[in-house]
Amino acid sequence: MDIGQLLINAGDEWEHFTKGPLPSVFVGNATCGRSAGSVEVLEKFRSETLRNSISCNIVEVGCIGMCYIEPVVGIYKQGYPTIIYGMVGPKEAEQIVNKFLLNDEFCNHNILGSIGEKTIPGIEPLFSSPALRPQIRLVLQNCGLIDPTNLNHYLSNKGYSGLKKVLSLTPLQTIEEVKLSGLRGRGGAGFPTFRKWQFCHDAPGDKKYLVCNADEGDPGAFMNRSLIEGDPHSLLEGMIIAGYAIGSDTGYI
Repeated sequence: MDIGQLLINAGDEWEHFTKGPLPSVFVGNATCGRSAGSVEVLEKFRSETLRNSISCNIVEVGCIGMCYIEPVVGIYKQGYPTIIYGMVGPKEAEQIVNKFLLNDEFCNHNILGSIGEKTIPGIEPLFSSPALRPQIRLVLQNCGLIDPTNLNHYLSNKGYSGLKKVLSLTPLQTIEEVKLSGLRGRGGAGFPTFRKWQFCHDAPGDKKYLVCNADEGDPGAFMNRSLIEGDPHSLLEGMIIAGYAIGSDTGYI
C-alpha cells in the first residue's frame, strides 16, 4: 500500500469515529484518569452499551490536560458535536448511555464543553474554557483526542507530515531548520537543540545511537509521561527526524 492510499484509509477511519453513523466514546485512561477510576468507567460503558445492544466505538485516549477533573470522557453521536464530560464515574457512564445514546436526552451533569463544528445552545466549545483558551497546543495537540495506539488517528491529524517534509531535505538542511526554529531543551539550561544534533552529525564513527531521555525533569510533573501515553507516534516521528539528521538508524527511549 502506498502512502497516498494509507492516508485515504486513515482519513476514512477518523471520519467514521468523529462524524460517522455510530456513536464514539473516548475515555481518558492515562495515569491520571486511572488513578481517578477510569478503568471502571471504561468497563461500565462497554457493559452498558452491550446490554442495550448499542453498536458504538469505545476507545481509550490520553490526558487532555485537565487532570483535576478526571475521569474525562468524550461522547460523539451523529448530529451532535463531541460532548466532553468531567468527573465521570460508573453511575454517570450508565446515565450517559441510557439517556443520551438511547434517547437523545442530555446529561448536563459535569459537561465541560464540546468539540467539533456543530454547537449546542448552552454548551460552550471546550477550547474556549478558561483552562484551555489561553493555550496554543503544539506538542500535546492530539492528547486526549485520539486513540494513541491507532496509527490512522495520528495520520489523520497531520501525523508524520513533519517527517515527510524532512525527507525532502538533507540532514544538514534539517539541522538548519531546527536552528531557525529556535528549539531548545526543556531543562534549565535551555541548550539549543540544533547544536546537539550538529555535534552528533559531525562526530566520527560508522554507528550512531539516538537516545530519547523520557525521564521527568520535574518531580511529579509527568509532562513526558502525558505525551508518551497520549500521542506516542509524535515521539516516534521526532526520533526518526532526529535520527535522519544525525545519521543514526537505531534509537532508544
